[in-house]
Amino acid sequence: MITTKKRTFKQHDNEKDSFYKFSAPIFRDQPKINDNFSTDICIIGGGLTGLSSALNLSKKGYSISILEANKIGSGASGRNGGQLGIGMRKDQFFLEKMFGYEKAKFFWNLGLEAVNDVKSLIDSYNIDCALKPGILHVGNTKKDFIYFLNEIEHMEKKYNYTKFQYFDEKNIKNEVNSDRYFSGMLLEDSYHLNPLKLTYGIAEQCLKEQVSIFEKSPADKIEENNNEILIHSGSNIIKAKKVIIACNGYLDNLLGSIRNYFMPINNYIIATEPLGKELASKMIKRNCGVIDSRFMIDYYRFSEDYRLLFGGPETITSKFVKDSTNFVSKRMIKVFPDLKKFKIDFSWGGTLAISINRLPIFGTMMNEKLYYGHAYSGHGLAMSVMGGKLISEKILNKNHRFDIFQNINHIKIPGGNIFRRPIYSSAVIYYRIMDYLNRL
Repeated sequence: MITTKKRTFKQHDNEKDSFYKFSAPIFRDQPKINDNFSTDICIIGGGLTGLSSALNLSKKGYSISILEANKIGSGASGRNGGQLGIGMRKDQFFLEKMFGYEKAKFFWNLGLEAVNDVKSLIDSYNIDCALKPGILHVGNTKKDFIYFLNEIEHMEKKYNYTKFQYFDEKNIKNEVNSDRYFSGMLLEDSYHLNPLKLTYGIAEQCLKEQVSIFEKSPADKIEENNNEILIHSGSNIIKAKKVIIACNGYLDNLLGSIRNYFMPINNYIIATEPLGKELASKMIKRNCGVIDSRFMIDYYRFSEDYRLLFGGPETITSKFVKDSTNFVSKRMIKVFPDLKKFKIDFSWGGTLAISINRLPIFGTMMNEKLYYGHAYSGHGLAMSVMGGKLISEKILNKNHRFDIFQNINHIKIPGGNIFRRPIYSSAVIYYRIMDYLNRL
């Protein structure tokens, strides 16, 4: 029997709207579970992994039901930085060292496919989610140019990949009007978008494919019962032949000790008032997304109405900060001092999951009747959609790609649930110090 007690999704109950919620079309309320029923596949989590799983499986004749504890897109899928990046969270140097070239190449190609799949969904279903090209990695230290040039050379020689563009110290200042950066590397095959609009668009298509979606219907307990799985939600019981757990940082205790393979962390974003196209183009020349080179990264981009959406560092405790506007705006002002005179219209946070090696975690339980995918480690916009595809392939016995991820030797955070937060908090403090020292 697997149970869960403390519920992370409740931390958003009293929160004000995010910019994404403000800007997205209304997604009509879905019913709450109020009866027992049976379904072929029950999906727990109404974010991108769960919706992608449902969409990929819906055309195969299964009856599919999604249980969302809050509202569709209320977790990280509708709260993230909106940067649709290629590759994995770790670079090819790391992956080649850990797995060898052939498997590293598999991960690289899958990362390209993940972005292309999202673009295909947008095109196929006419999802208006403000898709824009380009992610620019900027170097905070004078030594970062070495890494950028080495990566560009390596990817061209080993992967025949040429869609990077390098900027030296002079030219990076023409791209991003800030004195914080010394070099940069543009990823031409990456994009940025409004993630909640994307999530709603996929959810609407799921409804058209006769997928049942239940909101305000948290899964409280999961148990194996012979050839089926019982999912308890309040006083109701859902019987399913297979279950997909797609909760990511909102997993809590739903899979027991599996949670000790990742760390749930809280991250925050602010949105300025609209700055206008002219000022926006002076700040970020080509309207691409930007990510800096620190361990505790800044990431930012312009919205469809030219607000600067600026994401700041994670906090060291499990509780959300009370004043995330002040928490993040301090970082933003260091990058763009002139923004002091503009209002912050929106501020919000969300919970994501990171693994020790920063690679996503996939697996099965209960004699392959239960499947899970999570821990996208801050690189989840494309990979969460791909995660749903991989889970679907596994259920359909389609190919071995899920198994490659499942067979990654992930390390449990030492000390289990008692010590993983203190260990993580200590690491955050350490890397904040290192980020500071590297600037000196």
